[in-house]
Amino acid sequence: MHEGQHAMTATTTTTVHPDPAIAAASDVEGEPTRRTAGRGRWALAGAAGAIAAFASIGVSMPTLTEEQASQGVDVIDELDRSGYHLGFVLGLVGIACLLVAAQGWRRWAEERAPDSTAARLVGQGLATTATVNIAFVCLMGSMALYLPGGPDEGWLSREAIFTNFTLLDFGALLGWWGAALSAGSVAVLAFGRRKVLPRWMGVVSVVLLVPPLAMAAAMGLPGFVGFAMPIWLVAISLGMAFGTAGRAAA
Repeated sequence: MHEGQHAMTATTTTTVHPDPAIAAASDVEGEPTRRTAGRGRWALAGAAGAIAAFASIGVSMPTLTEEQASQGVDVIDELDRSGYHLGFVLGLVGIACLLVAAQGWRRWAEERAPDSTAARLVGQGLATTATVNIAFVCLMGSMALYLPGGPDEGWLSREAIFTNFTLLDFGALLGWWGAALSAGSVAVLAFGRRKVLPRWMGVVSVVLLVPPLAMAAAMGLPGFVGFAMPIWLVAISLGMAFGTAGRAAA
């Protein structure tokens, strides 16, 4: 008799996890699902990707006077291949991290807002940034390869090297328009009816998105987005990693 009562008690007992977010994700047997058990550690890849990409841009941009920059093809005599080489390596690291973050956002969207177009666009925008960055990061590698002192110095004409230099004037910044789409999507998720993300993320997104949009509309300036969006991505990524919003995808 006592054994039967003990068995009945055991079958009706469920374990309630002390963390409400994890308890809500528990299955019918009371065990928390593995995918929702951790915080959004994946988002740290977004912060790392933004920092690496920003550093890549910084070290690869030569410091030239107006007179030097206006020399035409002869400007390549003022360039240092080491900056391009380091920018290439950092750029590759940034691209890898951005793709990891994009995948994390995709999983987050599937779990937290599967019917939201805006949620799906966050990861897609970051993936677009990484994809465009591949082309221009590899141009940095080309500069390191063919500039004086490089392994293949002399194999490429000065005119061709100058073309690569010109493309890199804004090129390494342009991919961040994909992240601008992500920022707009985060704002929608923060201010929308469902408010899937914290309101402060929406404020940060709007504040950092407006300047590049305004400069593009008023002046035709395409590159400022590459300075604003890495800052945005670091802030949002840290919020997802250490706040409750990113807990849905471990």
